[in-house]
Amino acid sequence: MIKTLLIDDENNALKTLQSYIHKYTKDVSVVGIATSKKEAIDLIKNTKDFDLILLDINLGDGNAFEVLEQIPSKNFHIIFTTAYDEYAIKAFKYSALDYLLKPIDPKEFMNAIEKLHTKDVSSLKNQLELASNRDKPHSIKKIVVNSSNEMHFIAIDDIIRLESEKNYTDIYFTNGKRITSSKTLKYYEELLPELIFFRIHQKHLVNTSFIKKYLKEDGGYVLLKDQSKLAVSRRKKEGLLNKLSS
Repeated sequence: MIKTLLIDDENNALKTLQSYIHKYTKDVSVVGIATSKKEAIDLIKNTKDFDLILLDINLGDGNAFEVLEQIPSKNFHIIFTTAYDEYAIKAFKYSALDYLLKPIDPKEFMNAIEKLHTKDVSSLKNQLELASNRDKPHSIKKIVVNSSNEMHFIAIDDIIRLESEKNYTDIYFTNGKRITSSKTLKYYEELLPELIFFRIHQKHLVNTSFIKKYLKEDGGYVLLKDQSKLAVSRRKKEGLLNKLSS
């Protein structure tokens, strides 16, 4: 049984979560509810046995990260819920924590709960270390990539390139390995630091640190250090050359 705390300052949101838990899960039980930052801190500290927190970002008298900073032991999973728009979401995509955008879609809720069956609780320490850098994008050293059944903590310096495959993205690494993510290439273009990564084509996002040379043949290509030869679109050519020469 996944013992769960619900933390949200909106009654309607709490009712929705309770309804979804009742309708769509068989192994989730609610063991506590809080509606403010203060209540949340007290609830977490005083609840000895729980596995998951469904945690709203904005709690009126504070935010979720301020709650987590007050909790000495974090041996549990977190799924954020938030009404933030896409630009706000970008600020904590770096954290690699699961999140549900309000109004919460039942299918996304079920998918988030299902992930709990495939994740190691010990990974939470890594998740929260990444979350602590949410407001310092230039300090981001790692991201999390969710493949079909695993959660990978990836150093961005180990990523050579990313390639779009319809609604999926193949990510290629310095050790020769590849991971397929269910996220789009646009997602990673927004997530990864612009100082390092550049989208050279509709299909290709590259770590410019690994560009070995630019080839003028057939409209333009880059040769990467792993010997990948990738086309550069005409409209991206000038931006790439400016970046490489700066």
